[in-house]
Amino acid sequence: MLIEYKVSNFRSIYSEQSFNMMAIKSYKEKMDTNTIPYTDQISLLKSTAIYGPNASGKSTLLESLDVFRDIVLYSSTKFDVNTNLPITPFAFGLNSKEEPTSFEITFVEDNIKYILGLVLNEERILEEYLIAYPKTQPQNLYIRMYDEENNEYKYQYGSNLKGQKKIWEKATKKNSLFLSTAINLQNDEANQLLSVYNWFSKRLNSVSIHGWSDKLSKEYCNKEDTKNQIINFLKLAGIDIEDIIVETEKLDNLFSPLSSKSSNNEDDKKLTEIEDSMKQMENLLHKLVSSERLEELKKITKIKFVHSNGISLSLSSQSDGTKKLFSFASHWLESLKNGKVLFIDELNDNFHPALVKLLVDMFNDNEFNKNNAQLIFTTHETSILNQDVLRRDQVWFCDRTDDLSTKVYPLSDFKPRKEFENLENSYLIGRYGALPYFNKVMYKMNIIKAQ
Repeated sequence: MLIEYKVSNFRSIYSEQSFNMMAIKSYKEKMDTNTIPYTDQISLLKSTAIYGPNASGKSTLLESLDVFRDIVLYSSTKFDVNTNLPITPFAFGLNSKEEPTSFEITFVEDNIKYILGLVLNEERILEEYLIAYPKTQPQNLYIRMYDEENNEYKYQYGSNLKGQKKIWEKATKKNSLFLSTAINLQNDEANQLLSVYNWFSKRLNSVSIHGWSDKLSKEYCNKEDTKNQIINFLKLAGIDIEDIIVETEKLDNLFSPLSSKSSNNEDDKKLTEIEDSMKQMENLLHKLVSSERLEELKKITKIKFVHSNGISLSLSSQSDGTKKLFSFASHWLESLKNGKVLFIDELNDNFHPALVKLLVDMFNDNEFNKNNAQLIFTTHETSILNQDVLRRDQVWFCDRTDDLSTKVYPLSDFKPRKEFENLENSYLIGRYGALPYFNKVMYKMNIIKAQ
């Protein structure tokens, strides 16, 4: 479960911005449905909506978490020593391009709270630390600091961290994490760090405005039980569907031959060169990829929806919203089943307001969400911005400040009144900020009024 996330100097975010999933103790509404008991004193939220105008930094907040995740999972395996770390500092600060970027995340895995933090620039990791709370008191597992004066890293270890730490130190590149390196050395003694790594690899899931691939949903449709889950999910969302037909075709070649020769000799020469290049690429694939994997790559899965009138239509013939919902379905079901933390950018894209409400309600429903899954999403859909759907602490905003940096803040800063305050109306009239400011429109309106 996610507790808190902090980030600084990343794209439109300059000063440290903090976002958390902690329920406010004094807010008593929807405690049984919309919150997760964590300790006697603390409950966590099952879902949170983030509002704000275009270009306010909503997507940047989620993108920063994606980058953090990639560094944790891949820095020791996919980054060579000369690979720049995938960060972009704030562009408009006086010294921001020379200042480091920072990430810090607090989460719970295997009933232990962890805090993992990074400070870095494009060239190297400057600081890395991991703190665990097996009970109430913190245990510093390790701190890694770059000593610029001596051009070396210094490590401090807590007494509770076991394993071949010196070997892990030597294997850790300047642009990779100590945590990732220890795990990827496949040393059994690194199992103590495995819960942290697994949270990023198996628990944390995110999707951009462009959506997911439909690959997982197609795989679901190859088994009768999981296919029925997809069908029921789509039916619940109001899609007219009775069955799903799966058809698999196999390509003879991954790189199909081009069209027949033309009457233009120059064109024929270019076509021949392209075909020769494609054959070379296929030969290279045969050397790099196992024969079993090549056979999988040659398979094309086609999906057809059988509608209530008995007519079947291909997935490609469905509306954009239906295709997106099909891609979403397996991930939504997986997240609810396995208690994942799911981040989604622009949940409203191609979805009816009633469908957005349904998707959010599934995370806030104890029957659907039995394993403490969490949903964090950005949206422009204001119809769910009401106290019948969300608690007052389940709403956050992103806005731009005067220096063009992103500010992240909660609705609770405005002390909205329980039940009485119309959150949607208050937001749309500007009480909470985070609204688009149409300079040109206002300018023209003022001219008209003056006339």
